[in-house]
Amino acid sequence: MIRAFRSEVLKFRRWSVLAGSGVMIAATAFIAYLTFHQITSGATGPELAPLIQAFPTPQGLISVVGQARSLIIVIALIMVTSNIAAEWSQGTLRNLLVREPGRLRLLAGKMLALVLFVTISLALTLAISAALILAAAHAQGISTAAWTSSEGIRTFLSFFGNEVLCLVGISLLGMLIAVLTRSLGAAVGVALAYVLVPEGVIAMVWQDGSKWFPVRVLNFLPGSVFPPAVGPTPPQGYTTALLMALLWMVGFVIVSAVVFRRQDINA
Repeated sequence: MIRAFRSEVLKFRRWSVLAGSGVMIAATAFIAYLTFHQITSGATGPELAPLIQAFPTPQGLISVVGQARSLIIVIALIMVTSNIAAEWSQGTLRNLLVREPGRLRLLAGKMLALVLFVTISLALTLAISAALILAAAHAQGISTAAWTSSEGIRTFLSFFGNEVLCLVGISLLGMLIAVLTRSLGAAVGVALAYVLVPEGVIAMVWQDGSKWFPVRVLNFLPGSVFPPAVGPTPPQGYTTALLMALLWMVGFVIVSAVVFRRQDINA
């Protein structure tokens, strides 16, 4: 597994891999600054009202930076899914299995490296976005004392920790989709379609049941740190949402391991 991990880490130097991290950082920083500008410019509206109320509180910084949560989830899912599915599309999986015949060790090493890369990308994204908003606030003479207070820092770290848990679950979902589809185009298409369509449609017709679906449950974790009107706070409670998220993660791992171990590798 360690050899597979080291082999995967080497791929992080490729521009195609680093581009995903760059897009996550740039897009999140842009959305955060756009949200900050709308709040400070006096814009009004039902969508901005909760953000305006949270802005001067210790949760103000994460309320602004966290506006790109859905985009971060999508980018992380594409990064992981495309990386794993590309082994089939490029025909490199058989060569990897020659060097590491233990399939589950190979998959575990790849996922460990990918989760590490996603976590580092998230950390850079939140740090750069937060620094940008703090600098913009100081430039306009806006007090950031609540954001940098001990409570504000605890809130930010709690948000980061829950966002990491969310992206670990999303990464494991991406692994499952890639293992089932075994095609780069199909994997990315299915991943995007699932995140953008089914759970949202189900939520409109079956709200009580939709709160248990994987992407919604995972998104509840970081959402629990936000004020109720700003983030998707877990209706089932944080502890229940966390346990359900962990169950989904275990399910993704078990199904992926069983399918990957029994697959015929033709390329």
